[in-house]
Amino acid sequence: MSENFNVVYLGSDGFPVGLAEIQKIKLVSKSLIEVGGSVTVISRNAVHAPSPSVTLKKSGKYGEIDYVFASGTPFKPKSFVKRNLLKVWGAINEVFIIRRLNRKKKIDFAIVSSKRFGILLLYRFLSKLLGFKVLLNFAEYNSELRKEKGKKKSLNDSLFEKYGFNYVDGVIPISELLLNFVRKNAPNKPCLKIPVLCDFDKFEQSDEKQNEQYFLFCGAPNFELISFILNAYDTLNNHSDVHLYLVVNGPAAAQKKLKSCITKIKNADKVRTFSKLPYPQLVSLYSNAMGLLIPLRPTLRDIARFPHKIGEYTASGNPIVTTNVGEVKNYFEDEQSALIAENYDEIEFAKKMNFILEHPDRARKIGEGGKTVGLENFDYRIYGEKIKSFVISLP
Repeated sequence: MSENFNVVYLGSDGFPVGLAEIQKIKLVSKSLIEVGGSVTVISRNAVHAPSPSVTLKKSGKYGEIDYVFASGTPFKPKSFVKRNLLKVWGAINEVFIIRRLNRKKKIDFAIVSSKRFGILLLYRFLSKLLGFKVLLNFAEYNSELRKEKGKKKSLNDSLFEKYGFNYVDGVIPISELLLNFVRKNAPNKPCLKIPVLCDFDKFEQSDEKQNEQYFLFCGAPNFELISFILNAYDTLNNHSDVHLYLVVNGPAAAQKKLKSCITKIKNADKVRTFSKLPYPQLVSLYSNAMGLLIPLRPTLRDIARFPHKIGEYTASGNPIVTTNVGEVKNYFEDEQSALIAENYDEIEFAKKMNFILEHPDRARKIGEGGKTVGLENFDYRIYGEKIKSFVISLP
């Protein structure tokens, strides 16, 4: 592979608009561009609802990253027939786009961000035909996610988790559990662990101040976790002037349920909710929080994953309150770089929140320790050269 190299991102739809998966694509792409790469992200399907807030073309640039929607549009039609015709066209046109890209500027490797076994086989076929390597981004234990939702393990999950690693040249797992899962199912498959990533520069630009003292949780509308946080907050020793901010995106039904959950606690009047915030405003909320909350449950799913928010939390320089589950124990130390409840328990979690109220100076130092951990492990700039060297080393 030459000093200047070309990468294509495949298997994820919607770029450059989206949450954790899209954010990681952006950061990995930026890291590769900084070491001489050019990156094109191909979205097969139109996934965005038409909205004044989403102004996308069928192809363009996000910073230095090229992107294209194989469907010909980023916006999904209301018509059922048109939507499915676009899916068929997107699948066909994606192949043509990959072929044209390879002719224009030889593709050195592709990063696949998909858990669909059939699509993985297609990308493997194209890689053999056109002569590029394939890396698989492995960020979630899909069958455990289905089990958590009360669904049975699908045929796709079985095929992907047992055989999928045999159809790529290397794997990029996000956690130790997923790394060990690959080693169990494909013992000789090269792996490069890449944890949650963050652009720390964006947090240096925040100087807006908030008028209230508050703890903050930012995440999906997972009401088990939200109820856990609300109950922990409600048991704090002294929080007459301390608020709880919940940044939770989701449809109207989820927002209604969130409001209902809040009414069940005695300090409901001190809870503030936010949704679909502009990123600079979200950074400001992180940067002014007393503590940033992210409880993880002792489930295989939470042990396997690594929430994107942890990286952003460290960048704020404020103390993280979490539980001793999964990747937390591999990076953080209690009362040194985070406040870590040993068990997934509301009372234990509340004690760690109380620590911040009772020891504000020590809490600030713990936040600084967390930021150091983040800069050493989660800064996207660390990984460009590592990925490049990893690809060169692949047989």
